[in-house]
Amino acid sequence: MTKSINCCLCKKRCQLNNRRRCFSGVLKTFLTEKLQRCVKDTDRLCASCTAKLYKQVKNCNKTIRSRSIETNNSLENNVEHILGACAANVFTSPKSIRLEIKSAPKTHRYCIVCKKEGNTRHRLVTITSEARTQSFIEKGIFINQKSRCCKIHMESRFFKIQALDVLQSSKQHEYFSRTDITGLLNDLRTIMKMTSSRLNFDIPALMTEENYNDLTGLSKEQFCDLLGYMSTVRSSGVRSVRTCLGVFLTKLRVGLSNKILGTVFGLKTSQVQRIIHAARRTLMETFVPHTLGFQHISHEDFVKKHTTPVAKQLFTTDPRQAVIVLDGTYIFIQKSSDYHFQRMSYSMHKHRPLVKPMIIVGTDGYILSILGPYFADGHNNDASITKHAITNNLENITAWLKDDDICIVDRGFRDAVQYLEDQGYMVKMPVCMVKGKKQLTTNEANLTRLVTKCRWVVESTNARLKQFHFFEKVVPNTMISSIGDLVKITGGILNKYKRPLVSNPENEEVAKKMLDRSVLENSLQTYVEENNLIRRRTVYLPINASGTVLENFPKLTEEMLRDITLGIYQLKQAPGYTREHLSESGNYELLLCKDSETLLQVKIQSRHSKSTIHTLWIDYNDRSSEVTQKPVNGWYCTCKVGARMVGCCAHVASVLWYLGLERHMKSLKPSRLSGNTSISYAHTGTLSDNHSTSAAGIEE
Repeated sequence: MTKSINCCLCKKRCQLNNRRRCFSGVLKTFLTEKLQRCVKDTDRLCASCTAKLYKQVKNCNKTIRSRSIETNNSLENNVEHILGACAANVFTSPKSIRLEIKSAPKTHRYCIVCKKEGNTRHRLVTITSEARTQSFIEKGIFINQKSRCCKIHMESRFFKIQALDVLQSSKQHEYFSRTDITGLLNDLRTIMKMTSSRLNFDIPALMTEENYNDLTGLSKEQFCDLLGYMSTVRSSGVRSVRTCLGVFLTKLRVGLSNKILGTVFGLKTSQVQRIIHAARRTLMETFVPHTLGFQHISHEDFVKKHTTPVAKQLFTTDPRQAVIVLDGTYIFIQKSSDYHFQRMSYSMHKHRPLVKPMIIVGTDGYILSILGPYFADGHNNDASITKHAITNNLENITAWLKDDDICIVDRGFRDAVQYLEDQGYMVKMPVCMVKGKKQLTTNEANLTRLVTKCRWVVESTNARLKQFHFFEKVVPNTMISSIGDLVKITGGILNKYKRPLVSNPENEEVAKKMLDRSVLENSLQTYVEENNLIRRRTVYLPINASGTVLENFPKLTEEMLRDITLGIYQLKQAPGYTREHLSESGNYELLLCKDSETLLQVKIQSRHSKSTIHTLWIDYNDRSSEVTQKPVNGWYCTCKVGARMVGCCAHVASVLWYLGLERHMKSLKPSRLSGNTSISYAHTGTLSDNHSTSAAGIEE
């Protein structure tokens, strides 16, 4: 049986088709005054009482308007007096303000868009405040809250674009109340907040420092400084100069396509293309000549400001010698329909099409110049590019470089070493492995370490460039002609606004230690080879270093470890090697030599090759002995550079780090980025990591 519901005002029973809810704010307030209690959501009105209440509210509003016009008293006093007489609170202020604003018809009988009348079969809907505000913003037409429209004209809570195009005004002016104006302003404010998701560089307060850094790679202050170089660009009706620079830097930093950038900034794709072209051309004329290239800094200033003490101590004999580091980087491009271009841009090394800019930096990471870009086929390797730059005197490079200046390169430049030396320059390059050998000699490994101590900055500079994700992604063919300019602009930005990679250069004492150790021979390697400790197994006793054994192993501090490694790269690798070497139960297995209580042997799994295991030996001083100044006597590893004395390899460093520091601190945590628990493994058999030892294969 249907539940009986009575009208909350007249107490009569309401039929199913005769019930009304009290949703209206004005009606609900008026009804509260009548009932002298709060109106519940379950309360219902009959149609007759609803009509009476609406009529009373309408008469009250008319009274407010007429009396406020007739008297010169304040509007607030009139409202309070009249509403008190009507037994209600303030509902709306009088519509006494005439504004020359177009307005749509105020009716609920037909649709204000298509003028179709509403009926039981074609019901009209109330126009939301968002849609009314949208109409005012887009068309300048005010819509009264009593107006109605067809449901098909609405999309979510807004008008469809087609509906706005059809919408017409019926009057050229409208009377507004203070309530109407306040509501309209609040609605405008709400819409502005909703639409402010589009990036806007014209109002600096809308974007935080973090927003600027994420989108452009610069702070607000740096952005404004770079804006000073855009003096030749003029604002247009489409974009301002700030927007022009913002779009350009966002393109470099984020690497979005022009179409997506247009969506983000509210521009057309063609407009984005013109913006990028204008900004690139302007910055190449006004900014790059002052921040990049051999012409922007003198030889003397470069030596004074951008040559680290370590580089001077290791390689120079004259304080006027410049030390530069050269390396090529890769920028991947799309395949070309021009077959000749496709062949010349295809790299057999990377097995994909790319172009190669040549980066020249100082030993502190400051970018001296960026040459190219060059093709990527076999005729355009690093050595050929270097010869081309010197032979053709690009950027007047031969006048800038002086005799006996030092060029630090990698093994890819080996074919240009003799050429550079013939030009009067000194070349420092890691030693190349002789064919058939599996390990560098101690002297070769020591000399290689001296070079890599200063050469790493060019690799980090390349990584810095790739932080501007345009160069990290595949560049479309339409922008290949702009790659050279864009790389140079980015290099200039790094020079001017970013700190050098070596902001706190190490003192000369580190370089002196490296030079002193570079002439030492690895006595432990000699001992291991003479006693055949690589092949012999019976001379070792397996132990668990995580237990109470090896209590005599010296405790090491981070400073002592850095003194052994002469760098931080090896120590950064130590936790990773240690995690893999520790068993699931937390045991750290190693071998103790029976012939010497202070000689340890450890087998470390290669991080690159599953079939390669490196064997290393460490000779340490007993902690109980009187010798405390030198906790480790020597080390040797069978990896490629394991025989060196200028610092140890990462495998030896990981063992020293665990035995001397980590097992006492117990700070090692599982890797947060490991995907072992989320990635499936298809092989059903049992695979052993111990396929071979490093005697059979040496890790590069």
